Amino acid sequence: MPTRVYIQSEFFSDTKFVEVDDEATVEELKRVVLALLQAGADASDLKLSVEDDDDDAHGDGHATHVKHLKKEHGVRVHLHRCKHVEVQVRFGAEVVHHKFRPATTVGRVRLWAGKKLGMAPGDIAEHVLQIAGTTEQPDVDIHIGTLTKCPQCSVTFDLVPAHRING
Repeated sequence: MPTRVYIQSEFFSDTKFVEVDDEATVEELKRVVLALLQAGADASDLKLSVEDDDDDAHGDGHATHVKHLKKEHGVRVHLHRCKHVEVQVRFGAEVVHHKFRPATTVGRVRLWAGKKLGMAPGDIAEHVLQIAGTTEQPDVDIHIGTLTKCPQCSVTFDLVPAHRING
């Protein structure tokens, strides 16, 4: 049975998708995903990781099949040269740091930062991550790996109040 796999990467700005068989191995999936790269991209050290998954066993070529990667929202993966992205979140005078896999979503980073900063869940929900020095506020389902390219492997956010529309 074909499965739709959604891919984000440092190499393309929007989410792409491919269809692969449930029985395909992760290595086969990686080859299909690599075919999406533009000619000339260095694929020798690319890592495939599963969205919001801290388990190295999934994306790094172990004997896993696509059917084992499925979650409630389908299969979502990230292709990146950095194994981890150093994330810094600033909130007022406080700064928190953590290394995340490139497939970690902005929403998960926001939750982590809010908890680390001692915020109540309701307060976290009223804030968004904004890329430092910009007005760009990536959607919660964006992988942090799309926000940095190797060899930088880092991103700095400001935790700011979400824009509210009253009326």
